[in-house]
Amino acid sequence: MRGVVRAIEGMSRLCGWVAAALIFILVVLMLYDVFLRYVFNAPTLWGFEVSTWTMGAAFLIAMGYALACDAHVRVDLLYGGLIPRRAMLVVDLLLLPLLLVVVAWITWGLWEYFQEAWRSGERSGGSAWNPKVWPFRLIVVIGFAAFTLQIVASILRTFLALRAGATAAGPADSHSV
Repeated sequence: MRGVVRAIEGMSRLCGWVAAALIFILVVLMLYDVFLRYVFNAPTLWGFEVSTWTMGAAFLIAMGYALACDAHVRVDLLYGGLIPRRAMLVVDLLLLPLLLVVVAWITWGLWEYFQEAWRSGERSGGSAWNPKVWPFRLIVVIGFAAFTLQIVASILRTFLALRAGATAAGPADSHSV
């Protein structure tokens, strides 16, 4: 089980690096577009859509990485130190499978959404460039699939931490599986 968790979390780290690279690319593309617009009065046809899609891709690809690093948004009503670590793990072990079902269902629906765009040749209609939308929809599917896998790893990691008798460990300690 530990090997599966390490493999999935390695994939999540890779996704985090890809997301970081996309942010760097986004900055370069936006600087290029702004330079052309204000220096040469010649904005690109593709600047708006590429920057929107690049930011969206970075966000979607980083979802699993955020969960792996315990950097996601969480309501700290219970997790703010009010309940013991073991109780937090039990709550996670009860709620993560629900999240898994929902995210897996969304991922399946997104796969169908991608396939429809692929079959129909749907275009964005958001600019004069008007690119096909299937590449971005594929990235959405990949991001959600990686998130789904990370939820599985988080469930396994939580189970292993409970089985090992985790009591006062902090969030970072549960990653030492």
